[in-house]
Formats: sequence, C-alpha cells, structure tokens
Amino acid sequence: AMEPLRAANLLSGQELYRWWHAAPGGKPVTASNGVAIIPDCGTGVDRDADKVFVCAGGNPATFEDRGVFAWLRRLARKGVTVGGISGGPYILAKAGLLDQRRATLHWEHLPAFRETFPDITVMPSLFEIDGTRITCSGGISALDMMVALIERDHGRQLAASVGD
Repeated sequence: AMEPLRAANLLSGQELYRWWHAAPGGKPVTASNGVAIIPDCGTGVDRDADKVFVCAGGNPATFEDRGVFAWLRRLARKGVTVGGISGGPYILAKAGLLDQRRATLHWEHLPAFRETFPDITVMPSLFEIDGTRITCSGGISALDMMVALIERDHGRQLAASVGD
C-alpha cells in the first residue's frame, strides 16, 4: 500500500506523503508473506497522521489487544481517517470503528465478520471509502485504493501517472 505513495512523491517532485509503521509494544511483526516489519513506534504512541491503516493477515478475529483498540479510537476521535487492509477491517470493527458504516475485507473473513458484526454493511468491492473510514479487501486491491486516494487528494493526472 505504500508504493503508490512513494511514486506520488517521486512523480510530483514533492513530499506529498510520509509514513511510519506502528505495532503493539513497538515490537517487530511478521507479515503474511514472512517479511519482518520493524516498527517505528508502538501503537500507543501519539504521532501526527492524516490517515492510519491497519494491515492484518492470519486470523484477525482472535486479535484482542485493548490497547490497540483504544489507540485506534483515540485517533478517530482526533479526526484521523482510519482504514483497514485485508483482515484489518476486522480489527477496526472490534474497536467499534465501523458501526453503521460500509466496509469490505478479505473474502476468507466475510462469513465470520457478517455474523459477528451484523450492523456493518459489507460490500462486495475491492475497497470502500465511507467518510473517515476506509477498508480494503487486501492484495493488489490496496494499489487501487491508494490510487483512488491519491486522485482524491491530488487530482486525476497524478493518480493516472502513479497507476501507470
């Protein structure tokens, strides 16, 4: 999901986007592809952000870190757009951040998600933008989502260049 942001910076000749990684306790985490992600900070740390995305593989239904849920809710209260990629929307829902919203997530989580969160409108789409909540089904659809956000933030021409 970060590569389109890097491309937008490069193609625009400006620093339009900056990013950082956070993880519970600030400890390294392993992505579903086996790559170790070294976080810049823990999830309890207050950092400036316009948007924060939760990326989750595996079984997000078992994630129960109340500190992470509180951190996400605090960000949302401050006006930060909060998003989830792949299983990330499951974590947002567990934090109470998708109530009465449209959302999508990875297909393998759909049956349990619908049963657990009947008040969330699950859409059969690659990504959903519902106000200050953004959800994505994961995989290559994260590219489509980011290009759409770049278009919304900086126009069609830059988004088209990033998408090429």
